[in-house]
Amino acid sequence: MHQILIIGGGPTGLTTSLSLSHQSIPHSLLEKHPSTSIFPKAVGLNTRTIEYFRSLGLQNDILNVSAPPETVSQTCWYTSLGLGVGPDGNGTRTRTGTGREVFTRDAWGGGRYKGVYGRASPVRYTICPQIRLEPVLLRRARARGVSPGVVRNCAEVTGVEELDDRVRVRVRYASPSDDDGKEEEEEVVEEARYVIAADGGRFVADTLGIKMQGERDIASMVSAHIRAPISRYHPNRHALITWFIDPELGESIRTGFMYHVGPYPSTPETEEWIFACALLPHEKASGFDERAMLERLHRTLKIPGLNVELKSISHWNINAVVAERYRSKGGRVFLVGDAAHRIPPWGALGLNTGVQDVQNLVWKLGIALNARDEREQRKLHKWLDTYEEERKPLAHQVAHTSLSDFRQHTLVVDRALGISPDASPKDNVSSLQAYLDKMNPDGDELRTNIANAQSILDREFSALGFEVGWFYPSCDVDNEGARTRHGGQLTEDGEFDNTTYRPSAIPGHHLPHAWVLKEGVRVSTRDLVMNPGGKNQCVLVTTAAQPWMALQSDWVHVEVAVEIPPGPEEVDLAGLNGIEKNGAVLVRPDGIVLWRFKGPDQVFKKAREDPGRFVRRLLGIDGRDRAMKM
Repeated sequence: MHQILIIGGGPTGLTTSLSLSHQSIPHSLLEKHPSTSIFPKAVGLNTRTIEYFRSLGLQNDILNVSAPPETVSQTCWYTSLGLGVGPDGNGTRTRTGTGREVFTRDAWGGGRYKGVYGRASPVRYTICPQIRLEPVLLRRARARGVSPGVVRNCAEVTGVEELDDRVRVRVRYASPSDDDGKEEEEEVVEEARYVIAADGGRFVADTLGIKMQGERDIASMVSAHIRAPISRYHPNRHALITWFIDPELGESIRTGFMYHVGPYPSTPETEEWIFACALLPHEKASGFDERAMLERLHRTLKIPGLNVELKSISHWNINAVVAERYRSKGGRVFLVGDAAHRIPPWGALGLNTGVQDVQNLVWKLGIALNARDEREQRKLHKWLDTYEEERKPLAHQVAHTSLSDFRQHTLVVDRALGISPDASPKDNVSSLQAYLDKMNPDGDELRTNIANAQSILDREFSALGFEVGWFYPSCDVDNEGARTRHGGQLTEDGEFDNTTYRPSAIPGHHLPHAWVLKEGVRVSTRDLVMNPGGKNQCVLVTTAAQPWMALQSDWVHVEVAVEIPPGPEEVDLAGLNGIEKNGAVLVRPDGIVLWRFKGPDQVFKKAREDPGRFVRRLLGIDGRDRAMKM
């Protein structure tokens, strides 16, 4: 019997495999397709995700296939790319069409946001299209597997049955015959103590009767994966996403948007792009094939003679839904990633949320699988409910935020320009022309509108607060957050501050990043606490060895950090964490603060008596309680 079976070999499933291998937990991954995704899909990896990949030793491999930072630091809006190559053929741009820049802004930690992003994390926001990411994860998952053949492709799950102490999974394995090349199929029943469903919600959740809740089919979209030398015609070398506004179509989402997807480094001969747009009402009825997509693409870009190779086309709907449960009724099956939530792509939160699901779940499974006896097994099995308790509310928040970003983006930009699907094409064209003509006083108000819209667009393109400032309120056992609006991360009306990150060591928050010295080497505080060695110990971070070394135990590893000498990177670590100079912060294996000791007070004395019991109570294994009652 397997300890764990993973169903689904996309980025979330592969990350699950790598995380389990990091803890030396035997497992197998079942993926029905023969290889990794052929469509780029998600592209943005925020800093919390890269931090986790860094803790698994994957950061450099991922950066090697990611976009150079200077090519993804902005996003821009154009009427088209009606620009051509100059007669000397050396890439000089001369205007050959009607393409006009509407406006351009910094995004994703680039340009004017570089400093604030750099202070929040030891890593940077990274653009790594899924088509580039998955092969890296697959290669490393196979290499690091605890047992041979950890990843099984061409393995389609056809049934899932939950028993009291295990899960029975029916699998159809396919392999080519040696004689005629036709597939041979074999159906096998596998059993596992736990199953992690990372299948995108395509089978397991339905089989177990777990429903998705939220808004569905909000808009019908179509995307094309193309190879074309668009960089020759694009005036902005720093833009990842280009949004197009054709006033005759009525709104920007109908015109479309485009972003590059590598391979990196790119050349005009090799570069690939995604072009996506909403279907028009008449297109929904008639269907939208490859020919229609190429016509829309050329109509939008308006680049004369552009040679386009259409690699694939994908139809999809915008959904914002979350599973009613993250865990099966018997508790043996967990949903992660798109199996647990389907998030609109605005804000690039879907894949990141899936990876962070895995980060929350796997260390807990590592503890549960090492239970000493039956009584402990039952207790830890129940404790795994904290996965849903912590992750599901956040998924609802992510779905709401992404959907709001989608609606605000279209509403804000189009309305700021005076463009509406209800207006006539003539009126829309007239409004956009007034905006573009700096000498036309009729456009002054429109230009002011666009300037004012930037603060709203920050929620999508500079959402540092939401990307790294999310927290788990249920971990705040002493209600520190309620007294301070979680260190100011919540506004006075209780809303999450999406754009501003306020570092805090309140329990439930991420341990704030700061550069410190460990054995003379410059490291981040995040590197000290992210499950080093896969041992599932909590890490106590302090700058004073005594009296904290008394807490060193099977449950607690004490890490003494040395503050950086005075200079540009100097940080008051105690002040940042809200503790005294001789205080300490106790952090879970996923980088979440469990408790902060402002000094060696009465609570410390309780912890010193039995560090393991203290940690188990804080985690909720032995019944979460007010800290001072321990």
